[in-house]
Amino acid sequence: MRQIRKQLGRGQASPEAHASNTAATRNAKSRSSLADSVLVKTLEIATLTAHDQDRASRTGSLPEHLPSSAGSSSEHPQEVHAAAAGALRTEELELSERLRSLAEQVRLRDAALDATTTHFVISRWGPEDAEIVYVNRAASEDYGYSPEELLGKSPGLLVPPELNPGARAEIWDALEKGTSIRVQLRARRKDGTTFIAGMTVTPIRDRNENRHHAVAVGANITTALAEREATNRLQERERMGMELRFAQKLESIGRLAARIAHEISTPIQFVGDGLYFLKSAVAELQQLVEVYRGALQALVRGDDPGAVQSRLERAEANLHKEFLDTEIPAAFEYTQEGVERVASIVRAMNEFAHPDAKEHSPADLNHAIETTLLVARNEYRYRAHVETDLPELPPVVCNIGELNQVFLNLIVNAAHAIEAAGRDVTSGLIRIRTALAGQWVRIEFEDNGCGIPKENLERIFDPFFTTKEVGKGTGQGLAIARSIVVEKHGGRIEVESEVGRGTRMILNLRIHGRAAGGS
Repeated sequence: MRQIRKQLGRGQASPEAHASNTAATRNAKSRSSLADSVLVKTLEIATLTAHDQDRASRTGSLPEHLPSSAGSSSEHPQEVHAAAAGALRTEELELSERLRSLAEQVRLRDAALDATTTHFVISRWGPEDAEIVYVNRAASEDYGYSPEELLGKSPGLLVPPELNPGARAEIWDALEKGTSIRVQLRARRKDGTTFIAGMTVTPIRDRNENRHHAVAVGANITTALAEREATNRLQERERMGMELRFAQKLESIGRLAARIAHEISTPIQFVGDGLYFLKSAVAELQQLVEVYRGALQALVRGDDPGAVQSRLERAEANLHKEFLDTEIPAAFEYTQEGVERVASIVRAMNEFAHPDAKEHSPADLNHAIETTLLVARNEYRYRAHVETDLPELPPVVCNIGELNQVFLNLIVNAAHAIEAAGRDVTSGLIRIRTALAGQWVRIEFEDNGCGIPKENLERIFDPFFTTKEVGKGTGQGLAIARSIVVEKHGGRIEVESEVGRGTRMILNLRIHGRAAGGS
């Protein structure tokens, strides 16, 4: 080694060797850890060359990797020096090219990682703590540091242990086992502000399967968590809304069933009373028939007709024949009326409970209103008198089952408003009118109830808003009405109200349905 250095040092007359040494020195000073490996390689080559030179002096032969000359090394020393310098220069150029290639690969890696918004942090893990050896631009900027400020620092600077108790032990345990781990940690920026970082920490193995480094890949997930929480709250609100709407429907079904039961009970009582009377009347008539048979037999035997007639008159008087002659036809009449009343209620229920369908079809709105009044009769019969003005209308394309629900809600609201105003059937009034207005049908529901305060007019269609006492309403009736009329039928709802005088609800529906209006 000393000999080759002495010979190269004496080779001032060899510019190539001098330039080679100068370039090697300049490259070694300008490289980092990768340059160190080039220097080591260069020294190995120099050692090998010195060894070969020494062997050549003893044996008189040149090493295989050096070019041979016509004479021995002792005869042509300058040529040997030039050959050795050339070999070193070639080897150094090859190593320099490899160094440039590796540096370009590192530069491309850094550029790619800096272009992403994902955090990449590589740390060297020791028995006591860890040390950051690489951090990409997204991570350093999100934490408010420059990359130089983070290199050599502990990852605890970014995810403080005091903000994440137990996290380090959990991560270290996973790395010791050689497995990845997903964690959510509270991170702290340089300015002291914090955010939630989601990351996956994975151990990095070297050629010997040793795990001294780990890479953390993650991002700032504070916004994502907030959005997920907001979505969960919205879904929970929607679920609660659906449950409340379902409860409101069950409540409506229960009230409707009670109304129908009450409506049916009266005609059923008429039928029951009529049948009971007819049963007793038939029994008395059967007794009278037996008396008539006995009188006929007496006349056949030749009894005095006058005596037979007297017995018949006494029997008819005892059995109230004149009363039966009058009441039996009447009993049949009101029994038949009761049956027809029950049948009309059942028909109305069948029409009112028309199964919901997505398709709209032409329907008679006046008949639907009359059917709804029949179904809801028990709601208003003791509170208000109902007046209707229902001129002939063309069929309206709609979902009549949904509109029946709207009509029922408005009638029930009117009855409750009249009751709240302290009125009864003698002074309470519900007026329902329909009219044709061009390509629209106008339906008005007017009452002389308590009215709606001006400050509440803008809120009456809000879901769950109600001014009724607890147990009287859920605040869903008008919200459902607006959804059906405006959103599903492309119509309009207008409200006119004055406290102490009453309210008028006006529905406007297109004759040819929602599609005709392009809504």
